[in-house]
Amino acid sequence: MNQRIHATAVIARRRILETVIAPGYYVALTIGLVLAHLLVAGFVRTVDSSGIDLSLVPAYDLIGRSLAGAFGSTFTAKLFAEGPFLFTLYAAFLPVLLYLAVSTVFRFGLEKKVGALELLTYGPADATAYFLAALIKDLLMTAVSLAVLLAFLLAAAGLNNLVLGASFFHNLAILWFVAGAIYGYGILAASLTDNSASAVALFLGVFLVFAVVMIGSFAVIEGYARNLASVFTWAIKWISPLFYWDLALRFAEVGNWGMYLAGAVLLAVLAAVVLALSHLTMKVRGVRP
Repeated sequence: MNQRIHATAVIARRRILETVIAPGYYVALTIGLVLAHLLVAGFVRTVDSSGIDLSLVPAYDLIGRSLAGAFGSTFTAKLFAEGPFLFTLYAAFLPVLLYLAVSTVFRFGLEKKVGALELLTYGPADATAYFLAALIKDLLMTAVSLAVLLAFLLAAAGLNNLVLGASFFHNLAILWFVAGAIYGYGILAASLTDNSASAVALFLGVFLVFAVVMIGSFAVIEGYARNLASVFTWAIKWISPLFYWDLALRFAEVGNWGMYLAGAVLLAVLAAVVLALSHLTMKVRGVRP
């Protein structure tokens, strides 16, 4: 166990260094910050003497109509009740999340395909140490990204005479746990497949299913698409990080912080279970494609 911990730490330091000196992470973060700037600046133009009118800005009109169509008007009103920052947080973080998750999945599959992972496991490391190091790197870079987004949005709020609402901060905190569970599913997808293309396709396909199930749950609440409330949907939601994310935020809205923390713990448990499945998969399938 100590040998695995040491190998994980060594690999993680190398992966973090590679991420820091490569341009990809900074490109994704820059895209997120540009989106954040555009969304905050656009929202300011939706405010007139009668209040907030999203139709004043074509981009926000499209966003509002799309969200209302998918999730319902109640969800959309709640999303913008405290200003643009809650929506902006998720929109700006998405490029970073996708970059970190997809790049890790792609690299895992590629190094398995070309035999680099097999070569690594001849030494003191094993496949579990390899993917734990990747997870540590992703979680650290996620924390850095969220801190940068927080600083940027605080500055944007000050410059535009706006305030970050209370819901922004508990959404910000839970995002790190959601990201950890998502990275866990990426590792599992790479463990189950033999090459990078298949791993990325499986990972994105799984989360498309999770997203559809979540949209369906909101649609049922709002009275739309009731046929999505099936046994399949009910079963899928229990293994979806998006379900526990939504559950934690619902408890936060009513001030039940104990259950909010429980939601964060459940996300961590889900990530641990998925990583355990990845460990067992690698033991059974081995590191060869």
